[in-house]
Amino acid sequence: MLEKKKFLTILGLFFGVFVTGADSFIISPILPEIARSFNASIALSAYGVTIYAIFFAVGSPLFGPLGDRYNKKTLLIIGILIFFVGSLLCGFSHTLIEFYIYRTIAGIGASLFVPNVWAFIGSNFNGKKLNQVMGIVMSGLSLSIAIGVPLGTLLAQLSNWHMAFWGSAVLTLVALLFILFAPKQNIINSKSVSYLASFKNVFLTKNAVPALMITLSWMIGFYGIYTFLGTYIQNNFKFNVAMTGYVFIAYGLSNFIASFFGGKVMNITGKKRSINLNAIFSIVFILGFIISKNNIWGIIILLILLAFAQGFGVTSLNSYIVNVVPSNRSTLMSFNSSFLYLGLTIGSGIGGIIYDSFGFAGVCLMASLGLFFAIIITNLLKGETQ
Repeated sequence: MLEKKKFLTILGLFFGVFVTGADSFIISPILPEIARSFNASIALSAYGVTIYAIFFAVGSPLFGPLGDRYNKKTLLIIGILIFFVGSLLCGFSHTLIEFYIYRTIAGIGASLFVPNVWAFIGSNFNGKKLNQVMGIVMSGLSLSIAIGVPLGTLLAQLSNWHMAFWGSAVLTLVALLFILFAPKQNIINSKSVSYLASFKNVFLTKNAVPALMITLSWMIGFYGIYTFLGTYIQNNFKFNVAMTGYVFIAYGLSNFIASFFGGKVMNITGKKRSINLNAIFSIVFILGFIISKNNIWGIIILLILLAFAQGFGVTSLNSYIVNVVPSNRSTLMSFNSSFLYLGLTIGSGIGGIIYDSFGFAGVCLMASLGLFFAIIITNLLKGETQ
Protein backbone atom coordinates (compact mmCIF):
# COMPACT_ATOMS: atom_id res chain seq x y z
CA MET A 1 0.00 0.00 0.00
CA LEU A 2 2.84 2.36 0.87
CA GLU A 3 4.48 1.76 -2.52
CA LYS A 4 1.20 2.56 -4.26
CA LYS A 5 0.88 5.73 -2.21
CA LYS A 6 4.41 6.76 -3.09
CA PHE A 7 3.73 6.15 -6.79
CA LEU A 8 0.63 8.37 -6.64
CA THR A 9 2.61 10.95 -4.69
CA ILE A 10 5.34 11.05 -7.35
CA LEU A 11 2.63 11.45 -9.99
CA GLY A 12 1.13 14.34 -8.02
CA LEU A 13 4.49 16.05 -7.60
CA PHE A 14 5.19 15.58 -11.32
CA PHE A 15 1.87 17.19 -12.30
CA GLY A 16 2.36 19.96 -9.73
CA VAL A 17 5.84 20.86 -11.01
CA PHE A 18 4.56 20.64 -14.59
CA VAL A 19 1.61 22.97 -14.07
CA THR A 20 3.51 25.55 -11.99
CA GLY A 21 6.24 25.57 -14.64
CA ALA A 22 3.86 25.71 -17.59
CA ASP A 23 1.97 28.61 -16.00
CA SER A 24 4.52 31.09 -17.35
CA PHE A 25 4.73 29.52 -20.81
CA ILE A 26 0.99 29.22 -21.48
CA ILE A 27 0.68 33.02 -21.42
CA SER A 28 3.07 33.53 -24.35
CA PRO A 29 0.72 32.57 -27.22
CA ILE A 30 -2.33 34.28 -25.69
CA LEU A 31 -0.71 37.62 -24.80
CA PRO A 32 -2.24 39.47 -27.79
CA GLU A 33 -5.72 38.24 -26.85
CA ILE A 34 -5.21 39.16 -23.19
CA ALA A 35 -4.03 42.64 -24.24
CA ARG A 36 -7.10 43.16 -26.44
CA SER A 37 -9.41 41.93 -23.70
CA PHE A 38 -8.01 44.44 -21.20
CA ASN A 39 -7.50 47.17 -23.82
CA ALA A 40 -3.84 47.26 -22.80
CA SER A 41 -0.48 46.97 -24.52
CA ILE A 42 1.39 43.70 -24.96
CA ALA A 43 4.13 45.03 -22.66
CA LEU A 44 1.69 45.77 -19.82
CA SER A 45 -0.04 42.41 -20.22
CA ALA A 46 3.32 40.62 -20.19
CA TYR A 47 3.88 41.90 -16.65
CA GLY A 48 1.61 39.02 -15.67
CA VAL A 49 4.60 36.74 -16.33
CA THR A 50 7.02 39.06 -14.53
CA ILE A 51 4.81 39.37 -11.44
CA TYR A 52 4.45 35.59 -11.18
CA ALA A 53 8.24 35.15 -11.42
CA ILE A 54 9.00 37.90 -8.89
CA PHE A 55 6.65 36.57 -6.23
CA PHE A 56 7.91 33.05 -6.85
CA ALA A 57 11.53 34.13 -6.43
CA VAL A 58 10.94 36.39 -3.41
CA GLY A 59 8.37 34.17 -1.72
CA SER A 60 10.44 30.98 -1.87
CA PRO A 61 13.08 31.93 0.74
CA LEU A 62 10.48 33.63 2.94
CA PHE A 63 8.37 30.46 3.09
CA GLY A 64 11.35 28.09 3.12
CA PRO A 65 11.73 27.72 6.92
CA LEU A 66 8.08 26.69 7.24
CA GLY A 67 8.89 23.37 5.58
CA ASP A 68 11.61 22.75 8.17
CA ARG A 69 9.20 23.29 11.07
CA TYR A 70 5.85 21.99 9.83
CA ASN A 71 4.48 19.02 7.92
CA LYS A 72 5.71 19.20 4.32
CA LYS A 73 2.66 17.38 2.97
CA THR A 74 0.42 20.02 4.55
CA LEU A 75 2.51 22.82 3.03
CA LEU A 76 2.40 21.12 -0.38
CA ILE A 77 -1.39 20.99 -0.20
CA ILE A 78 -1.68 24.62 0.97
CA GLY A 79 0.75 25.79 -1.73
CA ILE A 80 -0.99 23.96 -4.57
CA LEU A 81 -4.40 25.17 -3.32
CA ILE A 82 -3.23 28.80 -3.32
CA PHE A 83 -1.84 28.30 -6.82
CA PHE A 84 -5.15 26.73 -7.89
CA VAL A 85 -7.12 29.72 -6.59
CA GLY A 86 -4.79 32.17 -8.36
CA SER A 87 -4.97 30.33 -11.69
CA LEU A 88 -8.73 29.90 -11.49
CA LEU A 89 -9.30 33.58 -10.69
CA CYS A 90 -7.01 34.64 -13.56
CA GLY A 91 -9.60 33.12 -15.86
CA PHE A 92 -12.27 35.36 -14.32
CA SER A 93 -10.21 38.57 -14.55
CA HIS A 94 -12.08 41.58 -15.95
CA THR A 95 -9.35 44.19 -15.55
CA LEU A 96 -5.58 44.22 -15.85
CA ILE A 97 -5.23 45.07 -12.14
CA GLU A 98 -7.31 42.01 -11.22
CA PHE A 99 -5.12 39.92 -13.50
CA TYR A 100 -1.99 41.20 -11.74
CA ILE A 101 -3.46 40.43 -8.31
CA TYR A 102 -4.42 36.89 -9.28
CA ARG A 103 -1.01 36.29 -10.85
CA THR A 104 0.49 37.39 -7.54
CA ILE A 105 -1.62 34.80 -5.71
CA ALA A 106 -0.51 32.08 -8.15
CA GLY A 107 3.14 33.08 -7.70
CA ILE A 108 2.85 32.92 -3.91
CA GLY A 109 1.29 29.46 -4.13
CA ALA A 110 4.05 28.22 -6.42
CA SER A 111 6.73 29.67 -4.12
CA LEU A 112 5.35 27.63 -1.22
CA PHE A 113 4.80 24.48 -3.28
CA VAL A 114 7.89 23.98 -5.47
CA PRO A 115 10.73 24.19 -2.88
CA ASN A 116 8.80 21.80 -0.63
CA VAL A 117 8.52 19.35 -3.53
CA TRP A 118 12.30 18.92 -3.59
CA ALA A 119 12.50 18.90 0.21
CA PHE A 120 9.72 16.29 0.39
CA ILE A 121 11.57 14.04 -2.06
CA GLY A 122 14.78 14.40 -0.06
CA SER A 123 12.97 13.47 3.15
CA ASN A 124 11.09 10.46 1.78
CA PHE A 125 13.60 8.83 -0.56
CA ASN A 126 17.23 7.83 -0.15
CA GLY A 127 20.20 6.86 -2.29
CA LYS A 128 19.47 5.61 -5.80
CA LYS A 129 15.71 5.89 -5.28
CA LEU A 130 16.07 9.59 -4.46
CA ASN A 131 18.05 10.15 -7.66
CA GLN A 132 15.41 8.41 -9.78
CA VAL A 133 12.46 10.21 -8.17
CA MET A 134 14.20 13.57 -8.43
CA GLY A 135 14.76 12.97 -12.14
CA ILE A 136 11.16 11.90 -12.78
CA VAL A 137 9.65 14.89 -10.97
CA MET A 138 12.11 17.36 -12.53
CA SER A 139 11.11 16.06 -15.95
CA GLY A 140 7.74 17.69 -15.28
CA LEU A 141 9.45 21.07 -15.52
CA SER A 142 11.17 20.01 -18.75
CA LEU A 143 7.84 18.92 -20.20
CA SER A 144 6.33 22.29 -19.31
CA ILE A 145 9.07 23.97 -21.37
CA ALA A 146 8.32 21.68 -24.32
CA ILE A 147 4.53 21.88 -24.43
CA GLY A 148 3.67 24.97 -22.35
CA VAL A 149 3.27 27.24 -25.37
CA PRO A 150 1.27 24.80 -27.56
CA LEU A 151 -0.82 23.86 -24.51
CA GLY A 152 -1.77 27.50 -23.96
CA THR A 153 -2.68 27.84 -27.63
CA LEU A 154 -4.80 24.67 -27.61
CA LEU A 155 -6.70 25.59 -24.45
CA ALA A 156 -7.35 29.12 -25.71
CA GLN A 157 -8.64 27.81 -29.05
CA LEU A 158 -11.28 25.76 -27.23
CA SER A 159 -12.95 29.03 -26.26
CA ASN A 160 -10.80 32.08 -25.43
CA TRP A 161 -7.77 33.03 -23.33
CA HIS A 162 -9.71 32.44 -20.10
CA MET A 163 -9.82 28.72 -20.92
CA ALA A 164 -6.01 28.50 -20.69
CA PHE A 165 -6.14 29.40 -16.99
CA TRP A 166 -9.17 27.26 -16.27
CA GLY A 167 -7.40 24.33 -17.92
CA SER A 168 -4.37 25.05 -15.74
CA ALA A 169 -6.64 25.02 -12.68
CA VAL A 170 -8.05 21.61 -13.66
CA LEU A 171 -4.54 20.15 -14.01
CA THR A 172 -3.71 21.64 -10.62
CA LEU A 173 -6.65 19.79 -9.07
CA VAL A 174 -5.36 16.55 -10.57
CA ALA A 175 -2.00 17.18 -8.91
CA LEU A 176 -3.73 17.93 -5.60
CA LEU A 177 -5.74 14.70 -5.68
CA PHE A 178 -2.57 12.64 -6.12
CA ILE A 179 -0.67 14.58 -3.45
CA LEU A 180 -3.40 13.76 -0.94
CA PHE A 181 -2.08 10.18 -1.10
CA ALA A 182 1.36 11.33 0.07
CA PRO A 183 2.64 9.62 3.24
CA LYS A 184 2.64 11.64 6.43
CA GLN A 185 5.86 13.54 6.96
CA ASN A 186 8.02 13.21 10.04
CA ILE A 187 9.25 16.59 11.22
CA ILE A 188 12.95 16.73 12.02
CA ASN A 189 12.96 20.14 13.72
CA SER A 190 10.70 21.06 16.59
CA LYS A 191 8.49 24.11 16.27
CA SER A 192 10.58 25.79 18.96
CA VAL A 193 13.35 26.36 16.40
CA SER A 194 13.21 30.02 15.45
CA TYR A 195 12.38 31.20 11.97
CA LEU A 196 15.79 32.85 11.55
CA ALA A 197 17.60 29.75 12.85
CA SER A 198 16.74 27.93 9.62
CA PHE A 199 18.55 30.59 7.59
CA LYS A 200 21.51 30.50 9.98
CA ASN A 201 21.79 26.71 9.78
CA VAL A 202 21.79 26.80 5.99
CA PHE A 203 24.42 29.50 5.57
CA LEU A 204 26.72 28.09 8.25
CA THR A 205 26.62 24.54 6.87
CA LYS A 206 29.63 23.41 4.82
CA ASN A 207 28.90 23.17 1.08
CA ALA A 208 25.51 24.94 1.30
CA VAL A 209 26.53 28.34 -0.07
CA PRO A 210 28.98 26.88 -2.65
CA ALA A 211 26.21 24.55 -3.89
CA LEU A 212 23.86 27.51 -4.30
CA MET A 213 26.60 29.35 -6.20
CA ILE A 214 26.81 26.39 -8.59
CA THR A 215 23.11 26.86 -9.32
CA LEU A 216 23.62 30.60 -9.84
CA SER A 217 26.64 30.19 -12.16
CA TRP A 218 25.00 27.34 -14.06
CA MET A 219 21.76 29.25 -14.63
CA ILE A 220 23.54 32.44 -15.67
CA GLY A 221 25.24 30.37 -18.35
CA PHE A 222 22.20 28.39 -19.42
CA TYR A 223 19.64 31.20 -19.51
CA GLY A 224 22.13 33.50 -21.18
CA ILE A 225 22.23 31.16 -24.17
CA TYR A 226 18.60 29.99 -23.99
CA THR A 227 17.15 33.51 -23.92
CA PHE A 228 18.81 34.65 -27.15
CA LEU A 229 19.01 31.44 -29.15
CA GLY A 230 15.50 31.97 -30.54
CA THR A 231 16.33 35.51 -31.65
CA TYR A 232 19.53 34.29 -33.29
CA ILE A 233 17.71 31.51 -35.17
CA GLN A 234 15.00 33.88 -36.41
CA ASN A 235 17.47 36.52 -37.55
CA ASN A 236 20.14 34.22 -39.00
CA PHE A 237 17.94 31.61 -40.68
CA LYS A 238 14.83 33.77 -41.32
CA PHE A 239 12.60 31.44 -39.31
CA ASN A 240 9.17 32.67 -38.25
CA VAL A 241 7.94 32.35 -34.66
CA ALA A 242 6.17 29.03 -35.30
CA MET A 243 9.22 27.41 -36.89
CA THR A 244 11.43 28.62 -34.04
CA GLY A 245 8.90 27.21 -31.59
CA TYR A 246 9.31 23.74 -33.11
CA VAL A 247 13.05 23.95 -32.48
CA PHE A 248 12.44 24.64 -28.79
CA ILE A 249 9.86 21.87 -28.55
CA ALA A 250 12.65 19.54 -29.69
CA TYR A 251 14.79 20.95 -26.88
CA GLY A 252 12.05 20.55 -24.28
CA LEU A 253 11.22 16.96 -25.21
CA SER A 254 14.91 15.99 -25.22
CA ASN A 255 15.36 17.66 -21.83
CA PHE A 256 12.28 15.81 -20.54
CA ILE A 257 13.77 12.44 -21.56
CA ALA A 258 17.14 13.32 -20.00
CA SER A 259 15.58 14.47 -16.72
CA PHE A 260 13.28 11.45 -16.55
CA PHE A 261 16.19 9.04 -16.84
CA GLY A 262 18.71 11.33 -15.14
CA GLY A 263 18.46 9.40 -11.88
CA LYS A 264 19.66 6.19 -13.53
CA VAL A 265 22.62 7.98 -15.09
CA MET A 266 23.42 9.60 -11.75
CA ASN A 267 23.40 6.23 -10.02
CA ILE A 268 26.20 5.15 -12.37
CA THR A 269 28.33 8.30 -12.36
CA GLY A 270 27.67 9.80 -8.93
CA LYS A 271 26.25 13.28 -8.37
CA LYS A 272 29.41 15.42 -8.45
CA ARG A 273 30.88 13.59 -11.44
CA SER A 274 27.58 13.97 -13.29
CA ILE A 275 27.53 17.72 -12.54
CA ASN A 276 31.10 18.08 -13.79
CA LEU A 277 30.72 15.96 -16.91
CA ASN A 278 27.47 17.55 -18.04
CA ALA A 279 28.76 21.07 -17.43
CA ILE A 280 31.77 20.22 -19.62
CA PHE A 281 29.53 18.71 -22.31
CA SER A 282 27.30 21.80 -22.16
CA ILE A 283 30.29 24.08 -22.75
CA VAL A 284 31.40 21.98 -25.73
CA PHE A 285 27.90 22.05 -27.28
CA ILE A 286 27.49 25.80 -26.67
CA LEU A 287 30.84 26.58 -28.27
CA GLY A 288 29.71 24.33 -31.11
CA PHE A 289 26.96 26.89 -31.84
CA ILE A 290 29.69 29.32 -32.89
CA ILE A 291 31.24 26.81 -35.29
CA SER A 292 27.83 25.79 -36.71
CA LYS A 293 26.50 29.34 -36.90
CA ASN A 294 25.37 28.98 -40.54
CA ASN A 295 24.13 25.39 -40.33
CA ILE A 296 20.62 25.10 -38.92
CA TRP A 297 20.77 21.31 -38.64
CA GLY A 298 24.03 21.60 -36.78
CA ILE A 299 22.38 24.08 -34.40
CA ILE A 300 19.38 21.77 -33.85
CA ILE A 301 21.57 18.71 -33.19
CA LEU A 302 23.73 20.68 -30.74
CA LEU A 303 20.61 22.05 -29.03
CA ILE A 304 19.26 18.53 -28.52
CA LEU A 305 22.63 17.39 -27.14
CA LEU A 306 22.64 20.44 -24.85
CA ALA A 307 19.16 19.48 -23.67
CA PHE A 308 20.42 16.05 -22.60
CA ALA A 309 23.46 17.52 -20.83
CA GLN A 310 21.29 20.05 -19.02
CA GLY A 311 18.70 17.44 -18.08
CA PHE A 312 21.29 15.09 -16.60
CA GLY A 313 23.33 17.89 -15.00
CA VAL A 314 20.57 19.90 -13.31
CA THR A 315 18.92 16.73 -11.97
CA SER A 316 22.26 15.77 -10.40
CA LEU A 317 22.72 19.26 -8.99
CA ASN A 318 19.29 19.27 -7.33
CA SER A 319 19.85 15.77 -5.96
CA TYR A 320 23.15 16.91 -4.47
CA ILE A 321 21.81 20.12 -2.93
CA VAL A 322 18.74 18.53 -1.33
CA ASN A 323 20.99 16.50 1.00
CA VAL A 324 23.49 19.20 1.96
CA VAL A 325 21.44 20.36 4.98
CA PRO A 326 19.01 17.51 5.81
CA SER A 327 17.48 19.34 8.78
CA ASN A 328 16.71 22.45 6.70
CA ARG A 329 15.90 21.05 3.26
CA SER A 330 12.96 23.37 2.63
CA THR A 331 14.93 26.51 3.43
CA LEU A 332 17.88 25.41 1.30
CA MET A 333 15.74 24.39 -1.68
CA SER A 334 13.77 27.63 -1.46
CA PHE A 335 17.03 29.55 -1.83
CA ASN A 336 17.99 27.23 -4.67
CA SER A 337 14.78 28.20 -6.49
CA SER A 338 15.52 31.89 -5.92
CA PHE A 339 19.10 31.51 -7.14
CA LEU A 340 17.72 29.87 -10.28
CA TYR A 341 15.54 32.92 -10.98
CA LEU A 342 18.43 35.22 -10.07
CA GLY A 343 20.57 33.36 -12.60
CA LEU A 344 17.83 33.80 -15.19
CA THR A 345 17.69 37.54 -14.47
CA ILE A 346 21.47 38.06 -14.57
CA GLY A 347 22.01 35.75 -17.55
CA SER A 348 19.33 37.37 -19.69
CA GLY A 349 20.32 40.89 -18.57
CA ILE A 350 24.05 40.57 -19.22
CA GLY A 351 23.35 38.43 -22.28
CA GLY A 352 21.29 41.24 -23.79
CA ILE A 353 24.15 43.70 -23.45
CA ILE A 354 26.64 41.22 -24.90
CA TYR A 355 24.29 40.23 -27.75
CA ASP A 356 23.91 43.86 -28.83
CA SER A 357 27.67 44.46 -28.70
CA PHE A 358 29.26 41.17 -29.75
CA GLY A 359 26.45 39.10 -31.25
CA PHE A 360 25.46 35.53 -30.47
CA ALA A 361 29.07 34.32 -30.37
CA GLY A 362 29.70 36.66 -27.44
CA VAL A 363 26.69 35.22 -25.61
CA CYS A 364 28.03 31.70 -26.19
CA LEU A 365 31.35 32.68 -24.61
CA MET A 366 29.56 34.27 -21.64
CA ALA A 367 27.42 31.15 -21.13
CA SER A 368 30.48 28.92 -21.32
CA LEU A 369 32.21 31.06 -18.70
CA GLY A 370 29.24 30.72 -16.34
CA LEU A 371 29.27 26.93 -16.68
CA PHE A 372 33.06 26.89 -16.26
CA PHE A 373 32.69 28.66 -12.90
CA ALA A 374 30.10 26.03 -11.95
CA ILE A 375 32.71 23.33 -12.63
CA ILE A 376 35.30 25.12 -10.50
CA ILE A 377 32.91 25.48 -7.56
CA THR A 378 31.78 21.85 -7.87
CA ASN A 379 35.37 20.69 -7.50
CA LEU A 380 35.78 22.80 -4.37
CA LEU A 381 32.93 20.94 -2.65
CA LYS A 382 34.01 18.56 0.07
CA GLY A 383 32.67 15.01 -0.04
CA GLU A 384 29.69 13.46 -1.82
CA THR A 385 26.15 13.37 -0.49
CA GLN A 386 24.44 10.01 -0.59
